[in-house]
Amino acid sequence: MTELEPPLGSLPIQDHDHDVLLIAGSRPEVARLAPVATAFADSDRIRALTVATGPDPMTVHEAFESLGVPADVTQLLREPPSPQPAAIASLLMTRLDELLVDLDPSAVMVYGGGMTAVVAAQVAFWRQIPVVHLQAGVAGDDLLCPFPQEANRRVIGQLASLFLTTTGDATLGSPVGPNAISVGDTLAANPRPADLRFARLLRRVSAGGPQVVLVGLDRPDSLGVLASLPDLLDREPDIEIVVYGELASHGAAYPLLNHPRAIVVRNLPLAELVWLISASAVLVCDDPELVADAPGLGTPAVLVDGPHIPEPGDSIRSILSPKVMTTVRQVLAAPKTLPPLSDGFEAARVEQAVAWMFGLCSSPILTAPFSSSLDDPATNTEV
Repeated sequence: MTELEPPLGSLPIQDHDHDVLLIAGSRPEVARLAPVATAFADSDRIRALTVATGPDPMTVHEAFESLGVPADVTQLLREPPSPQPAAIASLLMTRLDELLVDLDPSAVMVYGGGMTAVVAAQVAFWRQIPVVHLQAGVAGDDLLCPFPQEANRRVIGQLASLFLTTTGDATLGSPVGPNAISVGDTLAANPRPADLRFARLLRRVSAGGPQVVLVGLDRPDSLGVLASLPDLLDREPDIEIVVYGELASHGAAYPLLNHPRAIVVRNLPLAELVWLISASAVLVCDDPELVADAPGLGTPAVLVDGPHIPEPGDSIRSILSPKVMTTVRQVLAAPKTLPPLSDGFEAARVEQAVAWMFGLCSSPILTAPFSSSLDDPATNTEV
């Protein structure tokens, strides 16, 4: 245990027959698992414990905090991780195995195909602990695209006891089989942005409106990108731009302040940033960590002047400032697929499916909202 991991006696009292560890190793994973933790707490049938881990556990810890679901356990690595994936995976494997031995959960839940997800699934399988795999989207035919997430998802799919997907009709389940259930993307169950400007922008996007270019710039050498944004607005009449970061207060941003299709803010809370990234057509940013997270939220990203070694199937592009707008226009010209409409009960469907796995209800499918039963755990059964 580390100094950030609470003693076992300080964890929530185990007054449930089953508990699930929600293990996250990146901000996109937190964005999907935080609403699930809330749904488990609301239904009160199963205890859920959130675990912040991964190569940068403090970033994950802060993401849980920002989305209103504090991490129950934060696993610090015992030594600074090597940049090599194999070395990081080795450290994670040891730490997660210790955690599973200490807590002995009824199941673990992971999201997507990140390194933390595949390591947690393997360790849980070795300990004969059921794995629940929550992922957005459908696995593709190309093992290398996206790399390495697609291969990791396939490995997890071989180990999982319950596979939850966003495809198909979420009210009817999955035709694949009884253990593959459509729940919808739980990202949609996060609280909506409090800033009315962003709330209205998201509404326009979901109605098939403008494409959004999200621009996050902090470094002075990114000023060339900032200065080129008015020209991008002139050339692309169907886009809207959101600019945030240290350079938002620079003089080069002034032409955007009164532009009807631009929003300029200095600070952007993570809860709102997650929504904006997922709704954007492209993210342009000089923060390598955020650019690495963007594909997990469904958005291609351009890393401005950043060192990046491309991998097969990579959706991250690292280019020099003068060429950024050319790349952005290429991304905007690509065909887009609108995400399915949300009813806000994606996380509740996850809870229902897990309760079914444990035999707490007769059906894995939540066919209608059960808002009244959420307030009364005694009546919280399938509908």
